[in-house]
Amino acid sequence: MGSLGEVIKKMAVGANDANAPTSVLFGTVTSINPLEITVEQKLKLTKEFLVLTKNVKDYTVDVSVEWKTESKSLNANHSHTLNGDISVSSNAEVNPNPDNIAVNIKNEVSKNIEVEQKNIDLAHSHSITGKKTMTIYNGLKLNDNVILIQQQGGNNFVVLDKF
Repeated sequence: MGSLGEVIKKMAVGANDANAPTSVLFGTVTSINPLEITVEQKLKLTKEFLVLTKNVKDYTVDVSVEWKTESKSLNANHSHTLNGDISVSSNAEVNPNPDNIAVNIKNEVSKNIEVEQKNIDLAHSHSITGKKTMTIYNGLKLNDNVILIQQQGGNNFVVLDKF
């Protein structure tokens, strides 16, 4: 054991720590890779001294969902126009032809053809249900302002949240 002065000093520090076991600090992310948070423009904390909560890092979580997408509609209505002449020729013979009468029949038809518009409804939606894995993107970014708690003893800092 040390001198009486050292014992009193340790007791005073212990009493002080018991009254304030933690300190709340505010910092700014000054680097991402490697992670560095600057507190009050003078204390630079690196990843070795930081404990990150889910509020300040990316993570995945399983969730149950029951969603239905909005109905989407695609207009696929269309028509075609066909241009052209239709020509029909025909010859006929009468047999027997006792009077030797020449019979010649010729018909010509010209007509423009158009196909009517076809309406096609392609509206649809999708259901999404069940257990799904989602990623929450809470990771720290450059210049994020953060709230830290300094653990008793002063070496570790818990990064609670961003503000």
